[in-house]
Amino acid sequence: MLLIFPPVAKPCEPPAGIALLSSALKENGIDCKCIDANVDGLLWLINSVGKDKATDSWTRRALKNRAAILNDLGNPDLYTNVDRYHQRVYDLNHLVAVSVDRSRFRISLSDYSDNQLSSVDSTALLDSAASYRENPFFPYFEEKLRPVIESWNHAWIGISLCYLNQALVGFALAGWIRDNFPGKILVMGGGLISSWMSRPDFNNPFSSLIDHLVKGEGESPLLALLGKPGMEKKHYVPDYGFADNYDYIAPAKILPFRASIGCYWSKCRFCPEKAETRPYSTQRADRVLGDLDVMVENHNPGVVHFIDNAVTPAFLHALARQACAFKWYGFVRFEKDFADPQFCRALKQSGCEMLKLGLESGDQKVLDDMGKGTDLELASATLANLKAAGILTFVYLLFGTHYEDEAAAYRTLDYIKAHKSDIDYLNLSVFNLPKFSEDAKGLVTHEFYHGDLSLYLNFEHPGGWTRRNVKSFIDKEFKKQLGVGSRFRKNPAFFSSNHAMFFNNLDGPQTHIQ
Repeated sequence: MLLIFPPVAKPCEPPAGIALLSSALKENGIDCKCIDANVDGLLWLINSVGKDKATDSWTRRALKNRAAILNDLGNPDLYTNVDRYHQRVYDLNHLVAVSVDRSRFRISLSDYSDNQLSSVDSTALLDSAASYRENPFFPYFEEKLRPVIESWNHAWIGISLCYLNQALVGFALAGWIRDNFPGKILVMGGGLISSWMSRPDFNNPFSSLIDHLVKGEGESPLLALLGKPGMEKKHYVPDYGFADNYDYIAPAKILPFRASIGCYWSKCRFCPEKAETRPYSTQRADRVLGDLDVMVENHNPGVVHFIDNAVTPAFLHALARQACAFKWYGFVRFEKDFADPQFCRALKQSGCEMLKLGLESGDQKVLDDMGKGTDLELASATLANLKAAGILTFVYLLFGTHYEDEAAAYRTLDYIKAHKSDIDYLNLSVFNLPKFSEDAKGLVTHEFYHGDLSLYLNFEHPGGWTRRNVKSFIDKEFKKQLGVGSRFRKNPAFFSSNHAMFFNNLDGPQTHIQ
């Protein structure tokens, strides 16, 4: 089976989904090849920019330094200078942007949009498939993917869509394959497809284009489709052999690893996965650690990115008991284990460089009402202990839930101001209401994005804390009060938390929040 991961996603690490599928298929005797068309396609766009585009000084500079930019972003030395790093990233992103028709398409290193077609409308997605020649990646399909598919002697092709930014390109790819290789059998899966299929009103609008849609973890369905029913296992060791064929934009070899499926907490009322009723699944920490050891032995990563919704305390303790041969980071909850400074130091000694933490709010009542299960006193101790241990913290805040009002938002501001010395990065988000959540039933709602595949709603806040008010508060109050002299690190442009840990050895005062 040929597995393809289409553009656009952050091109700094290989996709975990097709690596797991590849492992499952190969272990069951099925020939498999993985193509990361995301990083390959973006680099193709970057390298396709010709001198005819050099109509301004920025483009001329970026073109002149194109090779040096890519080389520098792969050099750890660049990550000791925030300003120089951002110049390189913005120049590289500019080459991506000018490689296409900017009157219609907006493409960056992390985003894709088309002002004529919507990513959340099934008719528009089918139009993207039918008009694949208009897609900016069509020449890439012809030049790079055609020889691979022509030489592939098997009928099955899988397309993995994890992010909304991949949807229009993924369907253009499907339309191109259907038109040019009519004998191929198309399967489409991934996190985005699973979310769409979880809608209670989903009635597969893609049956004329896609032969099989796969919901949830793909190993078992694919094995069944390919004549190996009952051969699946709960966990496979990811097969990242294909990643050696690509030049990822990062200063180290990053490999994603998933120790669990779903979320072990699963009580946050605002979480979209709760609306999808995705079951939690994991294995014993020692078994998962064994799988990790095999992946590390096979592929020798410099960094492991744990992509769990939240790494479990049991697995964190397993990591803390050993000195890993790699650096690592991932998402965790504010658990009581972090109140122990010795445990935090052990995590650092194991290779932990950064932890991402979903604080969401600095108001205890808001946290309680949203079912977050976070105690602010414990959160304070956690942040202080991680800072003392030398572990970066990337803290996520969520404004505008119907549990929050303006006074609660100011209490969040006060909490962050009181703990600014213990927080390295901040990610500020405005709440989108999951369309089929329990909370949506009790609110007056409006369509957020028009389209039959939209997953979110706008709503009338019961306390009048409107989306416009929330955005104004973030820009005019929160950022203004924390922007000067706060020492928060500037989030890496486009790559955000995926590059953030590489700045752990940064010296001197930091810049500002975004």
